[in-house]
Amino acid sequence: MAALQILIGLIISEIEEVHDYIQIVFSDGTTLSIFNNYVYDGGSVLGIEGKEVKSVEESGDGILIVVDDGRSISIGLKDDDYNGPEAMVLRQEGKSPVVWN
Repeated sequence: MAALQILIGLIISEIEEVHDYIQIVFSDGTTLSIFNNYVYDGGSVLGIEGKEVKSVEESGDGILIVVDDGRSISIGLKDDDYNGPEAMVLRQEGKSPVVWN
C-alpha cells in the first residue's frame, strides 16, 4: 500500500510495547501501531529507536520495514498472524487513519 511509502526517510523517534502490540512514533509525529505478529531481526525491537527507515515493501503475506543498519521488522498479514480485527493502523496529523484489516 502506498501509504507506507511516507515512512521512507523518517527517523524512528520512539517505540513502545503497549500491552499486546507495539507503537512506533516517527520524527514527524506519524505513528504506526502494529497489532499482528511481527519479527525484528536484530534482537529487541526497542533497539530501532534513532534509526532511519530506508525501504518499505508490502506483499499479500506481509510488510517489511528496513532501517538504515540493514535490519528489518517483518509484519505478517496471513490469517494466522492476526491477533484481532486489525493488522496495523497508520496515523498522520491532519489525515484519516489508514487501517490494515
